[in-house]
Amino acid sequence: MLSSPLISVREENKMFVLLTLLTLSWGWCVSPHPRPKCDRCNENFVCDCSSLNLQEVPAISTTSVISLDLSFNEIKTIGQDDFFVYSNLHVLILRGNMISSIAEQGFSTLRKLEVLDLSDNQLNGLSEMWFKSLSSLHHLNLLGNEYKTFGGKTLFRSMTQLSTLMVGNQFLASVSKDSFIGPNHLQSFVFHGSNLQNYQPGSFSQINSIDEVTVSINGPFQINTSLTTDILRDLSRPETKIILSDLRISWQQLKPFQVIFQNGVKKILLRNLSCSLDTIIPLYGMTQHSLLTSIGLEDCEFSGEPNNITVHFPVLDFVDEFYFRNIQLDQFYNFPAFHSIDPLIQVLMRLKRVSIIESNVFAMPHITTFLLKNLEYMDMSRNQFTDLTLREALCDGQIYPCLLSIKVFNISSNYIRSFDTLSHLFRGMKKLAALDVSLNVFRTMPLICVWPQSLRYLNLSSCQLRGVTSCLPQTLDILDLSYNDLMVFHQNMPNLTELHLSGNRFKTLPEGKLFDRLVVLYIKSNPFIFFSQNQMRNFGGLRILEAGTDTYVCSCEFVNFFNHELGHLVSLKDGRQAYICSSPFALRGTKVSDAQLSVFKCHAALAFSALCVFVLVVVIGAMVMCHKLHMIWYVRMTWAWLQAKRRPVARKDQVCYDAFVSYSESDAEWVEELLVPELEGAQPPFRLCLHKRDFLPGGWIADSIMAAMEKSHKILFIVTQHFVQSDWCRLELEYSHFRLFDAGILILLEPIPDSTIPKRFCKLRKVMNSRTYLEWPEEDNERPRFWQSLKDTLHMAE
Repeated sequence: MLSSPLISVREENKMFVLLTLLTLSWGWCVSPHPRPKCDRCNENFVCDCSSLNLQEVPAISTTSVISLDLSFNEIKTIGQDDFFVYSNLHVLILRGNMISSIAEQGFSTLRKLEVLDLSDNQLNGLSEMWFKSLSSLHHLNLLGNEYKTFGGKTLFRSMTQLSTLMVGNQFLASVSKDSFIGPNHLQSFVFHGSNLQNYQPGSFSQINSIDEVTVSINGPFQINTSLTTDILRDLSRPETKIILSDLRISWQQLKPFQVIFQNGVKKILLRNLSCSLDTIIPLYGMTQHSLLTSIGLEDCEFSGEPNNITVHFPVLDFVDEFYFRNIQLDQFYNFPAFHSIDPLIQVLMRLKRVSIIESNVFAMPHITTFLLKNLEYMDMSRNQFTDLTLREALCDGQIYPCLLSIKVFNISSNYIRSFDTLSHLFRGMKKLAALDVSLNVFRTMPLICVWPQSLRYLNLSSCQLRGVTSCLPQTLDILDLSYNDLMVFHQNMPNLTELHLSGNRFKTLPEGKLFDRLVVLYIKSNPFIFFSQNQMRNFGGLRILEAGTDTYVCSCEFVNFFNHELGHLVSLKDGRQAYICSSPFALRGTKVSDAQLSVFKCHAALAFSALCVFVLVVVIGAMVMCHKLHMIWYVRMTWAWLQAKRRPVARKDQVCYDAFVSYSESDAEWVEELLVPELEGAQPPFRLCLHKRDFLPGGWIADSIMAAMEKSHKILFIVTQHFVQSDWCRLELEYSHFRLFDAGILILLEPIPDSTIPKRFCKLRKVMNSRTYLEWPEEDNERPRFWQSLKDTLHMAE
């Protein structure tokens, strides 16, 4: 008998626990842990949520986000639903987090994704399921993770549109043969494998076509030259530019390079190379009779002294481009002389593009420049040329001119000081189309200069110019004067289509009529106050404007023009958020597009006129209402009541009249010919007070009326239609409403219907409806009785 209750209790406990678990699970379903939020999105649905110390994918303020940057946070995992609602995402940057795991379906909804950056995380393996749905992906970066092997036939199989692929890290040890099946054509392929131990030949050959490949495998050069040879053989193709990065080599490790030149590679760039002169000279010699058209060195350092090597300059039949950037040659003065200069002459005469950038070059012999007869592009930026050495390099004073075929010349960021020297040196270059002399120091320019008629582009930015003159070439299509000290621009440039004036000291736009063909104007970061509709219309063909700054005076005219009309004239390339108010003070720091100004401030005349009309309407309406509701009468009643309250009550010895007669002037004949003789001729006579006879002249009529009423025992109201319409009779009646009305005697000379008595005379209506009043009889035989009744009433007052 005891077991049954125990069993039921246990079952109840189980049910309780089950219900509790269900409740908790339901709570978890409907109230998940709230994700952090990020609302740093612009009007184009581009969200920058980088560097916010986020530990998980945040909730974005809009599900229409197109680009999402989550780089440099502390995200560790990517869940299956983290990007579920962001199906429109095109760009996803997850660089620099601590991601170690990604759900297999983590990117399954991102079918429109074009850019995915997972670099510098902690992924120790790669899953083909991550990329299965990313058929639209163009750019994929997997550098800097911790995976040790790279393989799998289906890893990239679905990504046939991939154009940029970046893979590898310092832990990568092996690459299998079928790792790169899928991409048909890569514009850029970057591979880092400094500790690669195992490479199956043919792995990189799975990629059908590559425009540019960057290989960083410095470790194998020192360990396994055959592995390096296999890699370079698979990547070396005539159509592929080879970039070898982060090299530390000696002359004993040059053999793998031979395969590059043997396979017909046309373009090669050595980046971050460190070696001795005894190494670079044999490497350079390997290019003999190769198909190279472009040779480049970037961020390279050559040290040591050659061991009395005499160099035979190789025959380079196809090279037309040299690119050298940031080359450090410790003992350049000990660089070995070439045994035969003839091949060098042939190369110089064939070159079309030469770039020697940031390499501390301070001089170039004019004979070298003279040999560059076919040169079309020359970049000598960020070196140490001066006016004197530039004269030497450009054959100034020589019998034969040089660089007659040059089209683009860049001498920016050197030590050129004379603007006159520039125009003098370049005037003979009849094919020169673009000239960049930015980041030199000129400050001023001469009034007149001579330039080649072919010049279309001139860059004078960051030259500390304080003014411009007619020295500017009239043939220019594009002129860059940004980041100088200019305050005005008055030069007529009829052919100019693009003008850069950002970072100067303009307070308003230059005169648009000077630029008949101008389409693009960059003039941001100037201390602008405003610009007007007329100024914009003067430009005529202007279509693109960039004028953002934080110094605008947000007047009513400017704010209205900016928000409602500017968009019809030009397109703001820097976006409306770049235009900030500096005044009035209340709007400082506010975007012009968000500025809210008072209607009375912006439309003072209109607002004042509207206010006046409103006041007039109110006044007229009030007058009409007062007339309809008899407000004036009520005011006068109130005034009469106040006047009566202020007056002292008359003493009994001051009451000297038996009756005060209140009547209309139209009824004076009846009063004077009938009432007065009858009452004043009685025995004993009655003393009446008539305003025409007994009021003192010169006094206020209202005061006289009130005084007469106070000095009378009775008030006789001779009520007729004229009485009701009389202003003074109304005043007397109004005053009697407050004092002595009980002593009033109403005499109706004629019948008065209730409808003819104004509604405001409510007390008069009440008296006539509830009390007896004397009515003047029409029949003569009734009149003695009328007079007797009136006299009896007056006697009662005494």
